Amino acid sequence: IAEQQQSKYLDLYTILPSEISMQLAEVTLTLGSLEEQVPQTALYWLGKLLIISVKLKEKAPEISQAKEETKALKEELESCGRSLSELDAAVQEFGEQNPTLSKQLKDAITKLKEIHHHTGRLADYRTARLKKAASHVHEFSEMLEFVMAWTERAEAVVKDSLIWSSSSQLQDQINTYQVGPTGITFLKNLLY
Repeated sequence: IAEQQQSKYLDLYTILPSEISMQLAEVTLTLGSLEEQVPQTALYWLGKLLIISVKLKEKAPEISQAKEETKALKEELESCGRSLSELDAAVQEFGEQNPTLSKQLKDAITKLKEIHHHTGRLADYRTARLKKAASHVHEFSEMLEFVMAWTERAEAVVKDSLIWSSSSQLQDQINTYQVGPTGITFLKNLLY
């Protein structure tokens, strides 16, 4: 704009009035400052989002620790989302005053929002995986307890001296101890 006004007055062989020259200098300074601040702000939020994303992909040694880290990262992600919304509102307001410059800023904010959305999905995925892992650990613990108890009972049965008077009784005992639908029921009853 400043260059257009200067060339307009140069074409007319006159000097740009000082009032207009001062206003153009102020606008140029403000726009230059804004053009420097917005990319820096966008880079700052991009960096924060990428750090959160990387931390969400890291594995923790314990499920409880991973849950705590995920909770903290989700809170930080929500904070980033609020800040991005505020930045978006500021860019919208700026866009109403300077529509030609706002396109690039809007594109940067849109890209940041996409990255924020992707990082949010990553956090949700990690939360779901942690819930599933906790469930699997619980199931494994129950199975381990059952197997250990069954092993102890089986060792006790093997140590006992069993005497059968006929082969039919022996066959009945074998059928009873076989693992099948009825054998599982018997084993559970034997264990508990």
